[in-house]
Amino acid sequence: MPRLGIYGGTFDPVHCGHLTVAQSVREAFALSRILFIPARQSPLRAPPLASANDRLAMIGRAIDGAPGLEVSAIDIERPGPSYMVDTLQGLAAQRPAAELFLILGADALDELPAWRQAGRILAAAQIITVPRPGHSTETPREVLDLHPNAEQRILVHEMPAVDIAASRIRAACARGRPIDAWVPRAVAEYIAAHHLYAASGTEQPGAI
Repeated sequence: MPRLGIYGGTFDPVHCGHLTVAQSVREAFALSRILFIPARQSPLRAPPLASANDRLAMIGRAIDGAPGLEVSAIDIERPGPSYMVDTLQGLAAQRPAAELFLILGADALDELPAWRQAGRILAAAQIITVPRPGHSTETPREVLDLHPNAEQRILVHEMPAVDIAASRIRAACARGRPIDAWVPRAVAEYIAAHHLYAASGTEQPGAI
């Protein structure tokens, strides 16, 4: 049975931290593939500054040549807010033989009770939690209460927390500062060529 990792987020922009997490999780949990799934609009985040097409293009450049990593437009193609329960339902229909693993930062796991039909999310996919600075990887009681087998459905990946934030990258772009330490070269070149995030008031919150 294929083991499919689901890595959702705004990816505004995708950065080296996302790639580090994806590659580490894929190896540790023997996942067949990991899908990067940019949200059209996250229900819990400010609207992305880069367009859907730009974010898809940046992910494509970031993972080009990386084994086992691919990008999916399933959320971009679905109108309205991007609810993970809908994403998982769509993927289950597309790939009925796959076992699904949802990759969440510890900060996102804390928010899970606020997600639409969070219990169904736990039923549809196992969750792999990765560390985030300032957040414990211990599963909150509110999350454990979402599903009778939640404790067995949530796996913790012990890896160093990645301290890179997309908001920091956007702010650097707005000030004309280099971002090469945080994003792959192909992504930095794309951002520069398309004048993304330039003087755009990027201090607003956004997904990692």
